Amino acid sequence: MGRGRSPPQSRSRSPSQDSNDDELLSLKHEEGEEEKDFLSMSLSALVLFIKCVLFSIIVTVSILSFTNFDEVSHILKEILSSRPQEVVQGNVPGNTPIHNNDNANNDNDNAEIYTITIPPQCHQSGHQNRDDCKNLLSEEMKEAYHKDGVIAIRGLLSPQEIESLDQSSLKLLGIDTSKSSKGFNTEEGPIKVSAASSVSGKQFYSTRHHAIFESEMEGFSSVALKSLLPQVAAELMGMNESQSQSKSQTMQENNKERESVRLLRDVFMAKDQDPYICGWHVDDTGFWPTPFDAEGVNAWIAIDSIPISTGGGFALSVGSHTADWRWKAYELTGSTYTLPEHGYVDAKDMFNRRGVGTCNIKNADPDINRKMEDTKRVYDVQRGDVILHTRWLFHRTVPMDRTRAKELDKNRVKVLYRRYSVRYSPGSATLTEGYGTELSTLYNSSFGGKTLDLVNAVDGPWYPKCWPDVDASEIESMDSIKEKMIFAEEMKKKRMKEMRPYLKEIGLQQRKNVLDRAKNQNGGPPKRERGGGTTKITELKNKGEL
Repeated sequence: MGRGRSPPQSRSRSPSQDSNDDELLSLKHEEGEEEKDFLSMSLSALVLFIKCVLFSIIVTVSILSFTNFDEVSHILKEILSSRPQEVVQGNVPGNTPIHNNDNANNDNDNAEIYTITIPPQCHQSGHQNRDDCKNLLSEEMKEAYHKDGVIAIRGLLSPQEIESLDQSSLKLLGIDTSKSSKGFNTEEGPIKVSAASSVSGKQFYSTRHHAIFESEMEGFSSVALKSLLPQVAAELMGMNESQSQSKSQTMQENNKERESVRLLRDVFMAKDQDPYICGWHVDDTGFWPTPFDAEGVNAWIAIDSIPISTGGGFALSVGSHTADWRWKAYELTGSTYTLPEHGYVDAKDMFNRRGVGTCNIKNADPDINRKMEDTKRVYDVQRGDVILHTRWLFHRTVPMDRTRAKELDKNRVKVLYRRYSVRYSPGSATLTEGYGTELSTLYNSSFGGKTLDLVNAVDGPWYPKCWPDVDASEIESMDSIKEKMIFAEEMKKKRMKEMRPYLKEIGLQQRKNVLDRAKNQNGGPPKRERGGGTTKITELKNKGEL
């Protein structure tokens, strides 16, 4: 997506300005037809230039409207009301907040972060084979996870692992750590980089998927594959118990293939003060390419301390994975629960079935969005803390505090809050079939519908094994997958090009809704949101909040 741009305020011309223009044209006429022709040509060029600028703005707004609805809505409302933009915190009479007040305290803010003490030997190589390094979580922690869908743990990663992740992420960002600078002392605070305005329409300053395959940045693979994270993920999915029980089974039962945990996807992200966020969602097939019946745990690691007061962190809707209204939310956002048995046929089929889009639940159903906000939990995380949540828990990024963001923009500085997300899945889970953007199935379409274990056995460690142990042969052959990814990435670009017209169509529809809502701030007839396929076309509940 191109860099976002706010539409300029329209300017009306005064009668005196029009009169001056008439006098100027009259003088030019008296001076000769040649000079008049030159002026006409200049005016025509100016009109053409203005049309081009307006067209660029319209296209930009159309695209941003699909993924950045709230920001565009706010900007257009300010233009229509001829007022300067204001920093909005909470529900202020006469204003429409772009985001709920993520910095205000509620029952879920400052939620408990469990602190655990790990024996030193459990951070060493070979810890997977030690009985004293199993069953790390208490029953209370497991119960909290299954009830709330999320827990946060402090002390799970060693200082060395955190430092390794820190250094690898700095290298990924292109920051020379050999140059000593207070701004790059990450233990004292987040990274600061020189930059222009924060409004770019991108949720993150930097992202890198499949970071484990970057051999020169081994901090990612070390934490994702060799730390205690896979062990904890196995415990949360109830796989640790089955492994313990297998020891007492008969020889015949022991011949059964052991269950494994594999790394399905990892991504490094650095959040700056750009106000754009993806609204409440669960990861779709583009980010979690296994069917709805496959379990999964996401480990969200804070590389920097991210206080609630500054924003820029992670919000989770506690209990949303079991809420009665979740099915409607799945349908509206086109989650994996709505995926046909054999996947999408093509791009048209995909977008016809994807409802209003992964990030747009707030626009599609404000009531459900409010329920998520009412159950929102934001942890006051410190460097190295780990948030673990089920794949079916609704979540979103928290935008940075607006007052602070404006001050940073004024000084042309970006503050980066880094995080690393690792998604774990059982090796018995299958990959989604049909049309999509998953690299392994783009490389070989026959992998769709196959288990992660089988894909790795046939073609190498697309999804490396990390529990109950790490396969050394897979680690050694990860470079071969990186080479195959180059081909798959080219295929992905073609897929994205095929999707572009449908994204544009949805963006135009969203833009129309933005304009309608901006003109009817105090109410009006309900608008209809774009639906598709088997998903019902839902009526927006316009209650004057958008």
